[in-house]
Amino acid sequence: MINLLALLVQRSSPLTLKQIRQELAGQYPESDTAARAAFERDKGDLRDLGIPVEMVTLGGDQAGEGAYRVTRKSYELEDLGLTPDEQNALQLAMATVRIGASFGDEALWKLGGERALNAPSMSVNIQLDEELMATLAKGVVEHRTLQFSYNGEQRTVDPYGLLARAGYWYLVGFDTLRNDKRTFRVDRIDSKIEVADKDSFQRPKGFDLLSAVPTEADLLAEGHGEDASATVLVDARLALGVRNQFGKQAVIAEHADGSMEFAIPCANLTAFRVWLFAMVDHATVLGPPRVRKQVIAWLTEQAGAN
Repeated sequence: MINLLALLVQRSSPLTLKQIRQELAGQYPESDTAARAAFERDKGDLRDLGIPVEMVTLGGDQAGEGAYRVTRKSYELEDLGLTPDEQNALQLAMATVRIGASFGDEALWKLGGERALNAPSMSVNIQLDEELMATLAKGVVEHRTLQFSYNGEQRTVDPYGLLARAGYWYLVGFDTLRNDKRTFRVDRIDSKIEVADKDSFQRPKGFDLLSAVPTEADLLAEGHGEDASATVLVDARLALGVRNQFGKQAVIAEHADGSMEFAIPCANLTAFRVWLFAMVDHATVLGPPRVRKQVIAWLTEQAGAN
């Protein structure tokens, strides 16, 4: 979805589905019917996020054919009239994952004209900036080979796609050093990115971005925490979504009010914190005691910072 958004935002002219499939080779199935269905899902997801994908009818040699575009002005925020409490809740949710140095601040200014909270908040700050993300997206969309240092090691990568999971952004591509496909956590890129010429590689046919990165449940389980899972009570508003995310096997108990208790992987405590705090006050950790104590410490630290 992010690759589609990056492509449509960067292009000054609308693109047909055929052109989109060519630009994002491997993101959509080869079958025309399946590709159309996948594209409609991505388009619907963007619209659900408040980003309208406009369709225009072309003329000339392509007369009657539909093409698509995204205009930034069409989804810029107006004043939503949020109360101070609503602004506080929004900032807490936003603070758990910051995808850039200023995106969150700009959003808050648009929402209320001033920070929802006067003091700086604690957050799981991914330390990304607009330039880095724009460079990565450009590499993906325009098929430009990238060079950067990753955990102190120089890498040359053909970027196939970008995906956000469990509070982090991941770049998937072909790593010439390893001579194989690899997944890179974007916040671990520790140098400026050098960009090659356009169309310096071709994304392989059949590449599936979603399956290239471990699921959020897998990422939560990959860590060195002393406890493998936590019991989390989720209220009725979000319970069904969590069940869909982790599966019926994660449900420990269902309550008459619609809330549910889940066994959520938490070996990766940083990812667990991101997942938990994104639900604000709709989830409560019931145990084990060590994890509950850690959550209380996080919340105390958050309150102290504010």
